[in-house]
Amino acid sequence: MMKKILAVVLLSATAPAFAGSVDMSNFYAGVTLGAGNASFTAPAGFVVENPKNKPVYGVFGGYRYNKNLAVELAYTGASYIYTTPVVGGPRYLSKQMVFAIAAVGTMPVSDAFSVFGKLGVASASSETNALGEQNTRRFAPTFGAGVEYKFTPNVSGRLGVDVYGVTATLPTTLVRQNSTATVVNAGVSYSF
Repeated sequence: MMKKILAVVLLSATAPAFAGSVDMSNFYAGVTLGAGNASFTAPAGFVVENPKNKPVYGVFGGYRYNKNLAVELAYTGASYIYTTPVVGGPRYLSKQMVFAIAAVGTMPVSDAFSVFGKLGVASASSETNALGEQNTRRFAPTFGAGVEYKFTPNVSGRLGVDVYGVTATLPTTLVRQNSTATVVNAGVSYSF
């Protein structure tokens, strides 16, 4: 199912390329590094915490229709949580991952500096070192905002904040919980 969704999204995002003359410089791709935080409620007898020392990584790519509007795909980590029994036992690490598609509105402030906002949808999944990849997925709206600075005509840096709806199935209880993850990230992109 996820592969079909990914195929449809990629074809939709690249449809302008098949419609005639397309300037390849409208395509861009990049990487991000950041920190994510989500709040999950601890089941009875457990403690849930967000590790502050585990960064989240991501990749993104998009197509700029003009200087003010783009469509962007992203695959990124959203948060990590540790679930630990209060009275001894193994400590479980859960990782929330997100695949998102969003419209990106950009407002140039100068030739090199601009601000942007994002609005779209995301599919979140969760992995736990005790349970492997779980079949818990959540589709939810996503939004974000940030600033971008062009170092050269092709290379830009960005700082941003993204908000995703995430899910996790906590170990031993196997109870699914939904939460919201806030990801603060820095990234670099290359325009083709």
